[in-house]
Amino acid sequence: MTDILKDEFRSCQEKLYKALAKRDEIVAPSVVFGELLPQFKGNTKLLNSFLSEHKIKIEPLDVDSVIIASKRWMKYLKRKSKVKCPQCGHSLKAKEHFLYDFFIGSFALTKCDTILTRDRGVYRKYFPELRGYENCLNKTK
Repeated sequence: MTDILKDEFRSCQEKLYKALAKRDEIVAPSVVFGELLPQFKGNTKLLNSFLSEHKIKIEPLDVDSVIIASKRWMKYLKRKSKVKCPQCGHSLKAKEHFLYDFFIGSFALTKCDTILTRDRGVYRKYFPELRGYENCLNKTK
């Protein structure tokens, strides 16, 4: 959600505003609160006000979500360690993902109909059963 609040990702912002205008229920796991806090310069009162004003709910992660996230995180770690150059065999730098990406994906999988995100790759690859809000998980040309 932090990327969605940045002006450089207007298409994602428009999808968020569309969801708000349609009065869709927007819910995010508690780790998103931690991701958002720097956008509000650490001011929890201001962040809570923003969330309340936009009717965005923050909910704790449940054990089922954590289990799913952990299993898919382990799958990611296995794949990540095997990325090697096919010609020389040297390890290649893969895009780094953090455990909270997997918490967000598993939360969306267990608690929501869809996910609104700019980071399509991790969710398409490790959570293929997720649907993207307004097709946000579709590949762009």
